[in-house]
Amino acid sequence: MKFLLFTTILFCQKNFAQKSCDPTKLPVVFVHGFMGSGDNWSTQMQRFSSNEYCSDRLFVFDWNSFGGTNNSVLLKNFIDKVLVRTGASKIDLIAHSAGGRVCYDLLADSVNASKVAHYVHVGSFPMKQPAGKNGEVPTMNIYSSSDMVLRKGKDIPGAENVQLTGYDHLQTATGEKTFEAAFSFLTGHVPVSAGIIPTGNVENKVTVKGVMLGDNSVLAGDSVRVFAVDPRTGKRQPQKRSNTTYGRWMAFDDEGKMNISLLKDTYTEMELHVKGGRSLNYFFEPLKRGENNFYLRALPVSGLAATMLGKIPMDDRQTALVIFTANNAVIAGRDSLAIDSIPLSTPGLMPAEKTSVACFVYDDGDEITTGKGLRFLDAAPFISGADIFIKAEEHKTMRVYYNGRSIVLPKRKSRDTIMIVVFN
Repeated sequence: MKFLLFTTILFCQKNFAQKSCDPTKLPVVFVHGFMGSGDNWSTQMQRFSSNEYCSDRLFVFDWNSFGGTNNSVLLKNFIDKVLVRTGASKIDLIAHSAGGRVCYDLLADSVNASKVAHYVHVGSFPMKQPAGKNGEVPTMNIYSSSDMVLRKGKDIPGAENVQLTGYDHLQTATGEKTFEAAFSFLTGHVPVSAGIIPTGNVENKVTVKGVMLGDNSVLAGDSVRVFAVDPRTGKRQPQKRSNTTYGRWMAFDDEGKMNISLLKDTYTEMELHVKGGRSLNYFFEPLKRGENNFYLRALPVSGLAATMLGKIPMDDRQTALVIFTANNAVIAGRDSLAIDSIPLSTPGLMPAEKTSVACFVYDDGDEITTGKGLRFLDAAPFISGADIFIKAEEHKTMRVYYNGRSIVLPKRKSRDTIMIVVFN
C-alpha cells in the first residue's frame, strides 16, 4: 500500500509538472534587496512554475542597491514593459528587504498602484499601512522572528500578516512557507506542491544572466563556456549526448543574457571571462527544472564592492575560493560548512547575526591556516572571510561540504581564476 501511494504521488507530480501552464494568471514581478540580484528569487520562481504559472510570466527587476537613483521610476518603467509584453492589465508584485522600500515608494503614486493587483512585502521594513497612497493595494506582510537583519519585523495594520519562525533573512525570501503564503494570497488557493517538481526532460533550458556584483550592471559581450563535471573527481568530462552548449565559448547579448541547455542530473562548471578581469569558475549542483533566472556574477574593479573584495590574492601559490549558499545563510550551530576537514561554520566566522550567504576563503599572506576571519570583511553584510591557505595544485582537488551535500573542484591558481561553489 505504501509503495502504491508513493508511486501515485510521483505519477501525479510528474503529470502536474508536464501539464500546460495557465497563461491567464497575472504576471509576477520580483524585487530583490540590498546586495542582491534577481536570482535571489530563483527557487520561488521554480516553485511558481511547478504550480500553474508559465515561466514567461515571471519577471525579476534588478536594481543597483549600492547607490542607484530613481529606482522606483526604473521599476515603474519595468512594470510597464511587462504589461506590454504580456498583454495583462495588472501585475502582482513581491519584494524582499530593501526592495520593499522601493515598492512602497512606487505604489505611493496612485497611477502606479492601479497597475498592481497584490503586493507581498517580505522580510522588509515595518510600515504604517498597506501599500498605496491610501493603503489601497492588497498587501501581505511576511517576516520572521529569527531574522537577525530585520530585527524589528512586525505586523502592518490593515495588511495580511504572516510571522514565521526559524527563517533567517534570506530564507524569508526563499523558504517554502513564504511561497505557500504568497501563492495562496495571489491565487486564492493553496499550491499543489511547495517543492520544486522536476521535469521529465533530458535537458533543462536555462537563461543565464551575467551581472556585476553589487550594482547589477550587465556583462554585455562577455563570454562563458560550460562543462559537465564528474562529481567524484571535479574534472570536466566528455558528453555522451550531443549538446551544443558544452565546451564552446558563448557571449552574453546586449541585455547580459544567453540561452543554454544543461543535461539533467549533471554537475556543471561555468567559466566566466570578463574583459579586463580574471576568469571566474563557477561550480553548480544539478538543476531540477529549467530556469529563466540563472545568474553569474563578476567581481567589480571599482566602487564599494571592489574595496571590500580587493584583497583576493592573485598569485601562483594558492587557490582563492568563494562559497555561496543560494537559499539561506550559514549559521553556526544550525548549519554545517567545511572544506575537506576544515570547518567554516564556527561561531567566530558565522554567528547568526552575521547572516552570511557568501564565504571568501584564502590566505592572508603568510601561508598559515588559522581559520580565523579576514578582518577587512568583518563589517561587510552577508559576507564572511576565512584565513585558510589552499595550495594551488592543478591536478588535485578539494571537497566543499554543506549540510550533507558536497561539491568537488580542482585547486587552480588564483592568478588565473577565482573558484566559486554554489549550493542551490
